[in-house]
Amino acid sequence: MPRISITLLDGRDPLTEDLARRHAAAWGHLYTNWDTSKALAEFRPQKTNGSLPATLVLREDEQVAGSVSLLFGDCEARTDLDPWLGSLYILPEFRGRGYAGRLIEAATHFAAEAGVEVLYVFTESAAGLLRRHDFSSVERTLLHGRPIDILRRELV
Repeated sequence: MPRISITLLDGRDPLTEDLARRHAAAWGHLYTNWDTSKALAEFRPQKTNGSLPATLVLREDEQVAGSVSLLFGDCEARTDLDPWLGSLYILPEFRGRGYAGRLIEAATHFAAEAGVEVLYVFTESAAGLLRRHDFSSVERTLLHGRPIDILRRELV
């Protein structure tokens, strides 16, 4: 049985650069001029003191398996909504093990502990997964010409 741990990312950790590269490759098309250097700049100020913004990293037997962030201003299509669960990423070799759900639950618990009452998320393809974790639809809209679902979860 693998040992699973979830910790907070310290933006100075060497892992930060690899995550920034992976995130930019996965979602750069959804942001204006967003690349590895901008993703890295967003990771650097991540908090490790129980407040936002924060990134949670899931490890299996000390090997990074995935991450998720809690952040502000994540969706250019809805700048009136905050904060956001964003950048849920499971490394390909770790997919299919339920780690996305573990990260969603850990992040929502962390956000609630930080005083967040409502958490938002947008997705191109994972609305079903998010609904299974108590997120409900807000709207379907376009972001840079791509259809996305915006969902929310009440944390109080």
